[in-house]
Amino acid sequence: MPKITFMGAGSTVFAKNVLGDAMVTPSLEESVIALYDIDPSAWRRAT
Repeated sequence: MPKITFMGAGSTVFAKNVLGDAMVTPSLEESVIALYDIDPSAWRRAT
């Protein structure tokens, strides 16, 4: 099972676009997604 790690996940517009594309890609449908950001408040907005 692939794992996608997104560094800087607090950038919500960019994260939404990239992860949205990954979720509709058949080979990545069952991926585990991990979101990380050094700013806790930005990370909370993204989750």
